[in-house]
Amino acid sequence: RDPSARRGLRRHAAVRAAAVPGPTAAGTGSSGTAQRVGATGGMELQRLFRPGSPSSAQAPRPRLGGGDGTAAAGTTDPDAERVHDDRRERRLQEHTEIWRRDLLPKYVAGTPPTRRMEKLWRQGLPPRVRETLWPMAIGNVLRITPELYDIHKEQALEARRQWAEASEVSAQPSSKLMVTLSDQPLRSKTAGRRHERSTALIPFDLPRTFPTLAFFREGGPLHDDCKRILEAYTFFRPDVGYVQGMTYLVAVLLLYLGPYAAFVGMCNLLNAPTLLGLYRLEQSAVQCRATVFNQLCADQMPAVARVIDDAGLTPEMFLIEWFMTIYAKCLPIDVASVVWDLFLLDGEVVLYCTGLALLRLSAPLLLEGPGADLEACARILGKDMRKRVTDPDELLGHISEVWRRTPARLRSQIQGIAESEFGTGGGVQRSPGSGGGLGLTLASLRSRFMW
Repeated sequence: RDPSARRGLRRHAAVRAAAVPGPTAAGTGSSGTAQRVGATGGMELQRLFRPGSPSSAQAPRPRLGGGDGTAAAGTTDPDAERVHDDRRERRLQEHTEIWRRDLLPKYVAGTPPTRRMEKLWRQGLPPRVRETLWPMAIGNVLRITPELYDIHKEQALEARRQWAEASEVSAQPSSKLMVTLSDQPLRSKTAGRRHERSTALIPFDLPRTFPTLAFFREGGPLHDDCKRILEAYTFFRPDVGYVQGMTYLVAVLLLYLGPYAAFVGMCNLLNAPTLLGLYRLEQSAVQCRATVFNQLCADQMPAVARVIDDAGLTPEMFLIEWFMTIYAKCLPIDVASVVWDLFLLDGEVVLYCTGLALLRLSAPLLLEGPGADLEACARILGKDMRKRVTDPDELLGHISEVWRRTPARLRSQIQGIAESEFGTGGGVQRSPGSGGGLGLTLASLRSRFMW
């Protein structure tokens, strides 16, 4: 075991009991993360941190289509998949060394990446690089300290004790849930605080977070950390509280970062306009983004847009869940992680490009398969997505193609939607000389949907 693996074991003591001893693939696992796979990891996490492992090679990825979104002919070749996995592992090892030797020591958080750094970044970050670069990319503009995190954890613990005492006194079996979901102020021994959202649903949501892994189940090595972070956040932002979908954000962060760093990352991610408006369940934020995505889909994939519209499936039915979890719920962890890489580099526009890329990958089933009715469309773009989209490189290729087809002016205007929502500038404006189209649509959406 290398020193970085030992640091990871100290960081997650619970994982030490669940881990299976064995060599790690040099340069391809986050500090100690390969040790976490062990008995609790499963195939999905092995593919993330040990891309070329025998376990990964025994489960070849299905290829739905090529770069043009058309269906691939025949079944996949296991030998070709092994070659692909081996090539990817070697590339991750090479990139890890480049990042750690040449790039990370010189990078200053908050500054634009160099061309070389950006080029490697867009190919997907190695897991061991993410644990260093993700916190730098997210930043800590909220100035959250370890002491502040401990304070909110203690407040959540005290509230949990009060809720437990209240449930023992009450004779109604469902009173605990009703009390925690109410809008009544929660009063502690030290001060009264109003919590408009409840943490009562967290224990129910955690086992459903990455269900193929045991990490977040009751007794799992990351279960308690995830629960404490979510509870602490409800005290840090009582105006937002806990909202379903947050478990996926925290879970992804915990796979790469320690508890405090994951808390800082979550708080700062949810402080950004892109996610804050969605998690506050603001109608304007939801409708505006759904309308923009619908327009982009109609421009780039009119046939797919017609099928979805004829089936009665609106973007709100699948898009908002994609955006709120940064695709962590609908994609395997290793695939979702590359989306996070790009999101931290380019911002909200990546969410749109990824959604369009997934529609490109799903086009054969939507156009030629059973995707003509509402139930079939919802299944293709819902629970079946995780089984089909399993190759990070393939998804990155489609995202790159969508990015290339989207004019820079429109990408800038999409970024302006989030910035203008909270008065931070960058409002959506109609470009001089534009003849309407999406640029005008974006400009009108702001005045139509903003309160």
